[in-house]
Amino acid sequence: MRKELPLLLTTVFGLIVVFSKWFYLGEVWGLHDIAESWVLISQGFAVAIGAASLTRIHGRNIQRRREDWPYSLVLLVCMYFYIILTLYQTVEGTEARWIYDAYITPVGSALFGTIAFYITSAAYRVFRVRTREATVLMIFAVVTMLGMAPIGDVMISGWGDLARWLQDVPVGAVTRGILIAGYIGALATGMRIVLGLERAHLGGFTGG
Repeated sequence: MRKELPLLLTTVFGLIVVFSKWFYLGEVWGLHDIAESWVLISQGFAVAIGAASLTRIHGRNIQRRREDWPYSLVLLVCMYFYIILTLYQTVEGTEARWIYDAYITPVGSALFGTIAFYITSAAYRVFRVRTREATVLMIFAVVTMLGMAPIGDVMISGWGDLARWLQDVPVGAVTRGILIAGYIGALATGMRIVLGLERAHLGGFTGG
């Protein structure tokens, strides 16, 4: 039962999603609304489990005075303070919205800003011309970057049109091919999960 019940639930809810999205009967039976309601419920449980897990892990850090335990204390205090605040006045409350806009948004922007340095470092390593493929990649990248910037048309008339054509035709074709392959792979994985052939998501049962 420990193995059969999760597989049964996965199959049932997988079929509900399939019928709600692709079949007329799903619309007649209102399966789409049922699926959305269960998604919201499962998200709520996931958030609760995540909060409990954070509390257990960081509470243990504080109790045992591990390295950097004050950061764990700050995390738990901030998390529970914000939870209580939003339960009292909802997430659109004046203080809750101010905390989000004044702290969370700038921190997120700073994290995205640091990613730019990693992207620059990765681009430098990729664009080092060592093979024919790297040479083609560098040429296309230079043409595209200069064409998208105003300096491209100033240097050579029509450079911007060439860059846009590269984006719309060759790059667009490759992107659509990758997306089609990705969707086919997702469909195959979904079918394996619904049919009970893929069991890695159960956390201990391997597929047969």
